[in-house]
Order: sequence, then C-alpha cells, then structure tokens
Amino acid sequence: MAFKANSAHLVGGHISYTCLGGNNYEIRLRIYRDCASGGAAFDANARFAIYETNNTASPFVVLNPAKGPTIPVPANSTGNPCITPPPGLCTEYAEYVATATLPPVVGGYTISHQRCCRNASISNINAAAVGNTYTTTIPSMDTTCNSSPEYTSVAPIVLCINEPQNLKLDVNEADGDSLYFELCDILEGGGSVGGAGCATTIPNPPCPPPYTPVTFLPPYTSSNPIPAVPAMAVDPQTGVLTGTPNQIGQYVFGVCVSEYRNGVFMSTTRLDYQFNVTSCITNVVSDMITPAEDPEILCDGLTVQFTSESVGAFDLLWDFGDPSTTADTSTQTNPSYTYTVPGNYTVRLIANPGLPCGDTLDIVFPVKYEIIPNFSDSGVYCFEANEVYFKTLGNYPANSTFAWDFGTDANFPTSLLQTPPPITWSSPGKHIITLTLTYGSCVKVLRDSLELSNLSVGVDAGPDQTIGEGEFVNVNATGGTNYYWFSNRAVDFSDPFKASTSALLTEGDDTVKLYVKVTDPLGCEGLDSMTVIVFSEDGPINFMTPNGDGLNEYLDLGDLNPDGDCSIFIMNRWGSEVYREDDYGNDWTGVDRGGNELSDGTYYFILQCGSEIRYKGPITLMRY
Repeated sequence: MAFKANSAHLVGGHISYTCLGGNNYEIRLRIYRDCASGGAAFDANARFAIYETNNTASPFVVLNPAKGPTIPVPANSTGNPCITPPPGLCTEYAEYVATATLPPVVGGYTISHQRCCRNASISNINAAAVGNTYTTTIPSMDTTCNSSPEYTSVAPIVLCINEPQNLKLDVNEADGDSLYFELCDILEGGGSVGGAGCATTIPNPPCPPPYTPVTFLPPYTSSNPIPAVPAMAVDPQTGVLTGTPNQIGQYVFGVCVSEYRNGVFMSTTRLDYQFNVTSCITNVVSDMITPAEDPEILCDGLTVQFTSESVGAFDLLWDFGDPSTTADTSTQTNPSYTYTVPGNYTVRLIANPGLPCGDTLDIVFPVKYEIIPNFSDSGVYCFEANEVYFKTLGNYPANSTFAWDFGTDANFPTSLLQTPPPITWSSPGKHIITLTLTYGSCVKVLRDSLELSNLSVGVDAGPDQTIGEGEFVNVNATGGTNYYWFSNRAVDFSDPFKASTSALLTEGDDTVKLYVKVTDPLGCEGLDSMTVIVFSEDGPINFMTPNGDGLNEYLDLGDLNPDGDCSIFIMNRWGSEVYREDDYGNDWTGVDRGGNELSDGTYYFILQCGSEIRYKGPITLMRY
C-alpha cells in the first residue's frame, strides 16, 4: 500500500525527564515524522512549557532546545524483520533535550510540548486539523529526585495484516518503580494554519492543562484503536503489544506507562504513535541441499553435513529428526549432526522461526553406516623375490567399484579388480598403495605403504676370531640355504659355497674381514661379516681387547722399550695422529689424547727411541 503524501508530517512522539540531582531535570522530547510526505521538516527548536500544576496562569519556565540529529527509522524496524516496507513509507525521528531547575512545589509540575499536524490519511480519527500534545508530570513536592519512565526502543512502522503481533515496548525506569502499561487517550494540541491561541500550528507558549483527548471515529476508541481480531491489547506488566490487525490503513494509538512507588502514583509517559497496517512483502524461502541434489552428503555415514540455501531468512532453526534426543537442533547456517544409528530421518529447516513470514521445509535423509575401504596384503617382501597379494576386507554395496594404484614400477601399475593379480615391483624401498572405492556418488580413498628390503634374511657369520700367522680360519654361518663367502683381502677358501668352511689368509695380513651372503628358499638375501685378527709371534702383539677382563688390556712394548724412554705415536687408518706419549710406559689402553675410548678398528703405531724408529706396525683394537 502506498500512503498518500500531504502537508502534515507528525506521526508520533513522547516526552520524559531524568532527575540530575539538586532539583535539576533533563527533559527529553522525541518526535517522529513522516519523511515521505510533503510536510514540513523538523523544527529547528521545540518549545517546552513547564507549569506548576496548581498554578497554570502562566508557565513557570519556557525552554526552547535545539534539534538533535535526524535519525532514520531502519527498514527492519517494522515489528517484523522479514518484511519489506511498502513504497512511499519513510519515518525518522529527532530529539530535543533541555535542562531545567524545578524546586519542589505542592502539586508538582506539568511539562508539555504542542504542535500541529498529523497525517490527514489516518483512518481512525479526523486528523485534518488535529495536532499533538506530548506531556508528562513531576510529582508534588518531589524531594526524591524522581525520573519518569522512558521509552528506549524505536516503535515499529508497519504491522502485517492478518499476522499476530507480539511487540515489546522497551522502557527504562531508573528508580526501580513499578510500571503499569495501558492503552490510553492521545491528546490534541495545536491547530490548522490560520488558527489562534491554542489552535495555532505551534502554540507559543504551549498551552496549560487540562488537555483534550483526540476523538476517534466510530467504531474506534482509545482502548480499541486498530481493527483487529483478536483486538489489540497491551500487557499491563510487560508492555507487550498483541493482536492481529485485519484491515489495511493508518491508525494512531496511545500507550501510557505509569510508575508507582510503594503503591503511590508518580508520573506517566505517553507514547503517541501511528501504525501502518499493510500487506507484508516477503521473499522468505526455507531451502537446503538435499540428498537428491547432492548424494555425496550421505557419504560420511552417521555424520551428515547440512547446508542451508534459504532466501531472506534472518534466523534459522534446524531439527534433525532424531527421536532419541531433544538436543537434535541447531541455529547455525550450515551445521553437522551425528546420528547414533542408521535410519530415515525427517530433517526440518525453519526460516525465521516464530515470525509471520517464516517458512518450513521437511526432507527425508536416509542415513547409513559409512563404508570405509580396507585391505590386507601378504606375500614375499624382499626385493629379490617380491610378490605381494592384496585382498579387500569388509562388506561393500553391490554397485561398488575398485581402483588400485600400485605405482609406476609395479608389474600392474593399476587394477580395477576387487582382488588384483599378484604385484611385484622393480625397485626396493617404500611403495605407496592407493585403493579408491566408489559406490553411488560416494568416493572413499585409502592409502597405505609397504617396504621391500634388499637384505631381509637373518644371517650370522659367527664371532670374530684371533689366529696365529699361517693358521686356518674355521667359520660357520647360519640363516639360509645357500651361502657364499668372500673377503676384502685375498683369502683362499676351501669351499666358499658352504655354510661351514675354512680359509687361509695371505701372508703378512694382520686383520681381515670375511663376509657371507646368504639366500633363503624364496630368493631373499642377507649379509653378515666377521673379523679375523692375525697374531704375529715375531713382533709385539698386534691386537688389544681393553674390555676389563684382564687380557690384552694394553699395548705392551716392554721387549722393545724396556726402559720406557721411547716415544709412541698412534695414527688412525687415515694417518691422523690420535695419541702420543714421549716416555711411553707400555700401558696404552686404546684411548685418544683426551682419554676418550677410541672406536674399534685397526690403528698404526710408531715406536721411536731417540732418532731411531725401533718399530712400526698395525694394532687392532677390539672390545668384544
């Protein structure tokens, strides 16, 4: 409904006060105007007349405060946040604030502001020449510094026809007094252009009480101002305005809030306001992504991710339809919910719950257990003879498909069979296996890995040995079925292909490492080694075992250095000096210059007496 523009402009207002102490009062006037009409703008100043209630011959004081900022009433301040206000409707307000010193007097004070005019298009009064009086009172002999009730919320502009109303009129009461709400008279004040005295457009000063109530056109009254079934009413304690308007139009009404202290009346604040009853324009649609639109939302089993596609909704309420609990609701836009068991659940989405323009959608979600792919593997995992068998585990829907990926170096890099053929790889190490399960629109991926080893047989070459020069070494390996012995030096094996064999070292060798390579029946290989130390009877001992057992604990060169006045130099295999002692006491225990134990292995020493190098040779250090 587009409302007619005219020269009038006022659509309501109220006046209230706050005691500041010391008989000082802050007086606040809020005026609402129709900014879509051709009426006058807000007055630059607004006159307040304050009369002693028992002496109305002339005002006690007249105030003329300036206008505060012009504030538009937002479109969602309509009593229904989901409607679009009709074209041609615009409301704004401004406040005028003044301070007055008002000593306590018998009968108290009456504070008033008067101005014409109201919109001529109002349906329930003859508003052509009816103005407004906004008034309140200060109690007789107010020594308690009383503050009046004050409406703090912005009154709604629009009421939706045939929609139940539940409007809260917010009020602040600074003194903690009891409040009482009621529908009440609105008051005339000011007249049409050309009037005189109290009938002029802006009386100067505002006229004293008593004030004339506005006459309502039948069948309307101040207690029944708007056509509604049930009738409009205000809760006396809460100030909630209820009723269902059933006729389009513009309607003025009054709501008074009175304060009582210990049962004694103190003051009243009167809200004079205009409602516009119209057909609401709504574009609210409750919508969600359904399993038919996106079957993948059911792929995560008992946990379902819900997505709203609602339009025009300020609030949402989900009910996930789980009969096992009352905690199956959410106000999130895109919530998730986990059910305890599979089933067909009716999920309800309410857009703008509790509002007249709400919308509801019910969708059935067939929830099932999640299908998770799994597989096992078995076979030979050494590289030399690798062959691995894969088998899916668990139950899968009849329409399931399987896609395996074994890597590019597999004999079958991919397979679409549920049970693929045996898989071999052309390289050792770690191999990634990917199984992709597809059923319906659901895709699940499982990745795992296995390791192919180059040396996977547990082989033992036997303990390290010490022999004399020219003696045979007898060795015995275990761990496989086929054996092959070899060495890092020239060694003569009696039979290198037997687990138990003997070997003769080359003359002059002092330390030799023997290796055995073992193969098991599957073709998997293993490798182990042992060390042979050769003891020479012609020279000093050439091995040490400083392990605390009392045998071969130190390098004894007493036969060559009986007086202990020779120097000894010990180098590692790379020729770096690791130990030196000028007057060698024939007691080196395999440590470096700092006294730290050296690693097992072969070292070389030089025994120098004066300028004579008396002996040099290897020394093998072992702590077994």
